[in-house]
Amino acid sequence: MRKLVPAVLLACVCLMGCDSGTRVTSVEPAFGNVAGNDDVVIHGSGFKPGLVVQFGKAQVKGIVIDADNRIRVKTPSGVEGKVDVIVVRDDGKTLVLTNGFTYMRDAPSGK
Repeated sequence: MRKLVPAVLLACVCLMGCDSGTRVTSVEPAFGNVAGNDDVVIHGSGFKPGLVVQFGKAQVKGIVIDADNRIRVKTPSGVEGKVDVIVVRDDGKTLVLTNGFTYMRDAPSGK
């Protein structure tokens, strides 16, 4: 069983983008107000038109792809706490940055 653990971990990492070089690496800033509407940049690679971005279960409207490694969005509203940042490619592949963003009640505006 011990020999399977590294293989399983590698498989999970590959599910997040190693087949095509598409991945989500960071979000800047990594926090924002629960009211949403904060400017955020998602960093990674392989971003192309047709993708969908979510903060937790809330879908983002108005995605701007600056380059294949940078997406600009305004956060949707959310509940206090950490959420996954999810990018869904046009082919259906889902890329997840686990706990990549934190909603805070009294966060300064990222605008």
